[in-house]
Amino acid sequence: MSASAAAARDDVVARACREKLLDAVAAVAATTAAPTRCIILSGGVDTAAIMRASADLGVTYACAITVLCGPDAPDRAFAAAVAAEHGLAHHVVEVTPADLIAEYLPSCVESLRTFDGMTLRNALVVAAALRRAAALGMKDAVVGDGADELLGGYSFTWGEDDPPGTWRRKRDEMCATWTFATAALAAARGVSSRAPFTSDAFARWATAETDRADCVGVVPIRLTLEGDAIEHVAGKLPLRRAFDTVASWRRKDPIEVGSGVAVVSNDAFWSEVVADDAFEEERDAWAARGVVIKNKEHLVNFRAYVKAFGGGGGGGGDGGGEDDVLRHPTKKWLGPGEGCAGCRFEIGDATFCDVCGAYPAQRVVVAGGE
Repeated sequence: MSASAAAARDDVVARACREKLLDAVAAVAATTAAPTRCIILSGGVDTAAIMRASADLGVTYACAITVLCGPDAPDRAFAAAVAAEHGLAHHVVEVTPADLIAEYLPSCVESLRTFDGMTLRNALVVAAALRRAAALGMKDAVVGDGADELLGGYSFTWGEDDPPGTWRRKRDEMCATWTFATAALAAARGVSSRAPFTSDAFARWATAETDRADCVGVVPIRLTLEGDAIEHVAGKLPLRRAFDTVASWRRKDPIEVGSGVAVVSNDAFWSEVVADDAFEEERDAWAARGVVIKNKEHLVNFRAYVKAFGGGGGGGGDGGGEDDVLRHPTKKWLGPGEGCAGCRFEIGDATFCDVCGAYPAQRVVVAGGE
C-alpha cells in the first residue's frame, strides 16, 4: 500500500472510531444522570478520549476520580491536565501501596475470586476509586475498559501478523471471552460501571473493521506530559487519531504502573511482612501440592484467598480431607496433575487461569506422562 493510500485508510478508520465512540458515550449519557455520573480518570488515551467525546456531545460529569500512590505516579500530571481542560471537579485519592493492600485486598480477592497478582494490583486501584465514588453519592462510574483489547493496546499484542490473520484471530478470541473486574468491584460498592468501548456497536465495529495494520504501528510517543516524543511501537492508533487530547500520544501504562502501585510486585516491598524463610517454606509446601506461588506478593494474595474461601488445610494433605481442598465458588480443585498448571483448578481449554494468573495454564503432555 502506498503512503498516500495508507494515510487515507488511517483517516477513514479514525473517523469511524470517532463516530462509534461518540455514539457509545451518548448511549451512556442517555441512561445515566449527570449529577450522579463520574469518570474514573487515569489520564490515559482511553479516558482522555472519552472526555473529549463527552465534551463534543455536551455530556457532563459530576466529578473525576484518580487514585495515586506517590508523587511520581505517571497518571498524576496527565489526569490533572485532562481534568483541568474539561473543568472537572477532580478528586485525587492519595494512598500508599501498603494502605491499598490493607484496605482493599480482602474484598478484591473475594469479589474477583482470584489471587493473581496483576489482576489484584489493578483492582486495588479501581476499588479505591469506586469507594470514593460511592462516598460522593455517585451512581454510575464511566471507565475505559475494552479499548486495549479491541484496538491492540497491550504490548503483548504488538507482534507481527504472521501468518496473515493471526493477529486478528487472537484479538477476536480475546474479546469474545473478555471479562472485566470493574463491574464486580463497582457492584460491591453500590455503583454501576459504564464502559463505552465495550458497547455492542463499538466492539462490533472494531472486530469487523480493524486489523493489526490499523491499530499498531511506530509513532511518536510521550512518556511524560511535557516530555519529548520518541518513535516507539504503540497500539490503539485509531483512537489516538480520532480525538486530539493531551494524552493522545501518551505511552500505554497499565493501571498498576500509572497509579504507582506496581511496586508491590517486588519482593523487597514485602521484606517486613513475609520473611524469606517463611516464604520459601510455604512456597515449597504448596509446590508439593501442585500450587505455584510465584513471589511474596502472590503468597500474600493466596493467603487472602484461602481466608476468603476456606480450605487449603494446614498439613500435607492432598484432597483426602475436606479442609485440605482449595475452594472456589464455581470451580473444582482437581487431583494432582490435573487442571491449571499453576493451581489445579479446572480451566477447560483456557490458556490463562483467572484464579492464580498462570499463563500458559495448560499442562504439556508428553509421551509416558506429564
